[in-house]
Amino acid sequence: MSTTPGGKSPRKKTPLPYFMQRPEDTVLPSFQNRRTLADHVKDNMLCAGRRCYFQRIVYIGRHPQVSAMTIRDQFMKVLRKMNEQTALEIKLFGMMVNFEGYSMHMIESSEETVGEYMRYLAESDLFETSRVVFVYNNINQRLFRKLVWRFADYLNDLPPSEIDMKDASIAQKTIDAFMTKVYTLAKMVRAEELDERTAFKSLYLDENYEEHTPDAVILDYILSLRCLFTIQEYGQFYGVLPDVSTFRERVWPIPQDFTPYDVFDEGKYQINLTFGNVA
Repeated sequence: MSTTPGGKSPRKKTPLPYFMQRPEDTVLPSFQNRRTLADHVKDNMLCAGRRCYFQRIVYIGRHPQVSAMTIRDQFMKVLRKMNEQTALEIKLFGMMVNFEGYSMHMIESSEETVGEYMRYLAESDLFETSRVVFVYNNINQRLFRKLVWRFADYLNDLPPSEIDMKDASIAQKTIDAFMTKVYTLAKMVRAEELDERTAFKSLYLDENYEEHTPDAVILDYILSLRCLFTIQEYGQFYGVLPDVSTFRERVWPIPQDFTPYDVFDEGKYQINLTFGNVA
């Protein structure tokens, strides 16, 4: 038996009464100590230093043949209407690139702000057709500090891309190539915005950005893909929870205070939990 330096045997610690124990000292059985989805969400928010999830969406659209500046004014009306009718804590950030007859936008903000914006955009008549190309949930950081507008008039002057329609995977390859150009363009515009040496930021993209801008053939092809949501379709289901009309639905992970009846298989030795309370 080990002894203390003074030669005395160590004293045994007497456990505290149950009512004096701290919450972390009280260990509940695992079936009574399940963490809810809300607990995991709170932990994620604490680690990220935020109160809400952030989201990034890239969408494109085709408009009637009007100037890029006119398209911007139409989008600004939608933004003003949203700001007047909703009280959102977090503003909309991102890059809005408008061409003559086309828009290519990357927006970033909280899920609530993005959802409201897409809902208002879906109710507008800005687009002849549109597609939501990319949705990135729970982004680590924003690319832009504000809403940045850029215009370009050389979209239709670019040499058209050749799309091999015989390739079965051409749709995904085209989307991947498009997103590569969008991110490259976004990083270049962000670097320009962060450059403190130039006080004046031009609203027009110069020739340095031309090779990183998708041409009209690519945009028209993506706009024809039925596998992508239109803005109207995305605006209708965004933020709408499915109707759970019965508690027999399968829910996983299991909430702390609720276990669906049909999660576990009934077997030969099914435990009777009615305890004689037969109706």
